[in-house]
Amino acid sequence: MVPIAELFVVPMKTPADTAALERLFGDGGVDPVTVVAVVGKSEGSGLPNDYGRMFADLQVRQVLAKARGTTPEAIAEEVTIAISGGAPGTVAPHVTVLTQRWVTPSDELPAAPSPGGLVFGRSHTSEILPEDIGRVAQVDATTDAVTRAIQDAGITDRSQVHMVLVKGPALSAESIASCIAKGIEPVTRDPGIGPMGSMCYSNDAMALGVGVAMGEIARSDIADDVIRNDWSLFSNVAATSSGGEKRKGEVLVIANRADSPSSYRAGHGITSAVGQSDGIKAALRSAGLDFACCPDEAQQAKIAQVFAKFTLPGSSQLNGARITMLEDHEAHHVAKAVGGAVVTSVTGLTMAFISGGEANSHMGPPNGNPVCAIVRI
Repeated sequence: MVPIAELFVVPMKTPADTAALERLFGDGGVDPVTVVAVVGKSEGSGLPNDYGRMFADLQVRQVLAKARGTTPEAIAEEVTIAISGGAPGTVAPHVTVLTQRWVTPSDELPAAPSPGGLVFGRSHTSEILPEDIGRVAQVDATTDAVTRAIQDAGITDRSQVHMVLVKGPALSAESIASCIAKGIEPVTRDPGIGPMGSMCYSNDAMALGVGVAMGEIARSDIADDVIRNDWSLFSNVAATSSGGEKRKGEVLVIANRADSPSSYRAGHGITSAVGQSDGIKAALRSAGLDFACCPDEAQQAKIAQVFAKFTLPGSSQLNGARITMLEDHEAHHVAKAVGGAVVTSVTGLTMAFISGGEANSHMGPPNGNPVCAIVRI
């Protein structure tokens, strides 16, 4: 059997608006049974109590469950749902529906394009306990799930993996209190996304888990005290985020396979600093888009989607001058807005997946950010 992967991007007017998603399934254009993941952006605070993100997640599950003839509870076992809160600047609220069919090779299928086409793999972790968030236990659970997702995609060469998206749990005031009541000190008492926030600890533990699964980080280098401390440990393809609505880590691997006849191909790159477009262009070229300085309109039309993580830099110095990004009271929004604007300037896309806002991260090298582009071949 060979995989045929596709993706469809639809807008959301509000976190409750699923009209375009319902039409996607209702007009017969997409068989809901083939959906392996839904990845989206919803307006909101991007913080643990981002009810817009939670509502969008719930609405997507309900629509998909109805279309598949199952329950919202069953969707977590069958489909990866990753909704990122906060759509500042040029980032337009939307969802990307990723589908995959496995078919028997035949003369009727198009030939697999060299060096291969798009493929997805998915899995999920077991439940991550509050006391394990931001610690080695979460790293190991993520490593196991990512390894299974790579296998699910049929990937034997990890260099063909271009992004690993993981959406996992974060601490809340309630779960912090439950840890303390059990006599266990949580990794932090800050549930937010600041430098000591649980969202950052969760995101970075999962990023390290991706790095171990990808062979980028040695498991022997992992310990509780390296998480959010040793920035020499990172993954070039991890894009993780978290929220209080999650109990497990949901994993999506985006890769290419030599035998996939998909009409899409993925690629990835790393930005060198905040506001830089070099990693975006590298991702597009890695996916097979050939251009000089920047893609023209015809080339932009071939860009199907961009998935990117834009974090806060480790320093307030940029190109020899002081910037105030780290001092902004909504710095996590600023990081997404800057990243989104740069993506739009290169690709023309507004409905791109732009996550981020952490202060430093194990996602990409210090000051760098991972970007995955998917283009139509």
